[in-house]
Amino acid sequence: MSNLENVHKCGLVEVILFLLAIIFGTSCSICSKTMMSLHGTNGTYDDDGEPEMELFQKPLFQTFGMFIGMLLGLVMHWFVLFFRVPFPGYDFGERNDDGGDVEIPTEKTSLVPKNNKTDDATEDLSPTAKEIPIWMYFFLAVPAIFDLAATALCMMGLQYLDVSIYQMLRGSGIIFVALMKQHVFKEHLYKFHWVGVMWNVVSVVIVGATALLASNGDS
Repeated sequence: MSNLENVHKCGLVEVILFLLAIIFGTSCSICSKTMMSLHGTNGTYDDDGEPEMELFQKPLFQTFGMFIGMLLGLVMHWFVLFFRVPFPGYDFGERNDDGGDVEIPTEKTSLVPKNNKTDDATEDLSPTAKEIPIWMYFFLAVPAIFDLAATALCMMGLQYLDVSIYQMLRGSGIIFVALMKQHVFKEHLYKFHWVGVMWNVVSVVIVGATALLASNGDS
């Protein structure tokens, strides 16, 4: 029985997780926009002694709040490890029908040195062989910084856009990811992938044009 048989399946659980990601992602954008429409005092007073009110448009503060919220993912990570919860991307040394260890391919798998020994040789499956090197944690800081900057820029742009337009334009990231995957990482994309990217381009153009026409009409 192959250990890759159930890795890429798409069942009910995967569909539910996908829908939950959309729901929570959209809810996050709505809450951020709602927060920017709230009013609060800024610590100053007018000539009549009344506190001055202003919109709570603090994109950097919201970015910091999202960063704190993402740290809760570490709690979930530790929970999964401690209770050995079956979760995609985690390998707890499950065994197949032959009694051998099942190696589930994850991001961690590529860090394990390739073993060129014969099938009769005993493979080193000790935890030490699968440990992530320390330099990798610092290397991950590079995409983390880019993601932090992207989130801050998104929050700044959300001040001037409707949340529906903002949410749709965020999908343009798929276009750049597809181009980089094809031409930078040299990973082949199938035709149905490019069909999806094409429809994404069409939707981004339509939504962007709608936002521009609406702003010109208001002016």
